[in-house]
Amino acid sequence: MRHLTLISIAVASATLMGCSPVVEHRAKPEQPIQTLTMQAPIDGQQRVFNGQVVPAELTPLSFLRGGELQEISVSEGELVKKGQVIATIDNDTAAEQLADAKARLHLAARQLSRGKELIKNKMISQAELDELTANHKLSEANYKLAQRQLEYTELKAPYAGIVSEVLKQDFEQISLGEPVITLYDPSLVYVEISVSDSILARVEKGAKTTDYQPTAIFSGDKTEYHLSYLEHTSELHQSSQSYQMWLSMPQPEKRIAPGTSVAVTVDMTLANLSYTPGFSVPMTAIDVDQHNFFVWKIDDNAVFRTPVQVDRVDFNGAVITDGLQQGDVIANSNLRKLREGMIIQGAQQ
Repeated sequence: MRHLTLISIAVASATLMGCSPVVEHRAKPEQPIQTLTMQAPIDGQQRVFNGQVVPAELTPLSFLRGGELQEISVSEGELVKKGQVIATIDNDTAAEQLADAKARLHLAARQLSRGKELIKNKMISQAELDELTANHKLSEANYKLAQRQLEYTELKAPYAGIVSEVLKQDFEQISLGEPVITLYDPSLVYVEISVSDSILARVEKGAKTTDYQPTAIFSGDKTEYHLSYLEHTSELHQSSQSYQMWLSMPQPEKRIAPGTSVAVTVDMTLANLSYTPGFSVPMTAIDVDQHNFFVWKIDDNAVFRTPVQVDRVDFNGAVITDGLQQGDVIANSNLRKLREGMIIQGAQQ
């Protein structure tokens, strides 16, 4: 009986196994990877920097005393003359102080004049006359101070310019030295561009001494203009990881306004800037990790993360001066899905 039971269980198990569906493990579809093969490095001496026009000699203007802002008499973009009153603060207190100082000065002048007559007749002593003289000088100083305080209630344009920005509103309480309006010089055009640390280092080694002038073409104007070096910053811009440089030129007859885009072409040889050859790589082939740049090299169908040195970025992409060699093959798509040593099948050229 036991033997029959075992045979029944074996038959049932075989039957169940024969009825079970066959599980088919399909391979994951291959993810196509586009690649780039590094050709000969670029060695042209012409460099194009994309920049923007910024306000020239931008000057923040503020009052030399605090108070309630009474009126701003200009608007953004308005042309103002040198010495023009562009804003005022409440002057009631300053006007009263000036009137009081003027009265005291008038009284002190009369007392001094009378004292000079009295001393001739020896009706007062020299010490008393000296006291009257000192009082008159003090009153005169207080009067001049009150005049300046009243003048400080008016904010005047230090030069003929254009209002760039109005920072405050009427009846707003302001403090001494707090910017109210910014003004810029419309007779000049300032151009701001971003440069890499390698170019900045060459500029600091003497490139500023050359008479060479880069050329510029502004948006909406096909005319070619010449720019002169102005200055540069030594602080790294955190978002772009580059340095700012400013170039300038006189304002042309066809006025160029701040905010206009500009393409600046520099001949690196004539500018006394030794040019570093490199490989032009599209930004789609570059990964960034904590401000470090790298690419994914492909060798025997495997990918490897390789650090690279980005010298500059232009309209074609990034120029890599270290980390790549002619003939290297790098990935140009799906970079986020790649892992060190991953095998890549079916890479697309």
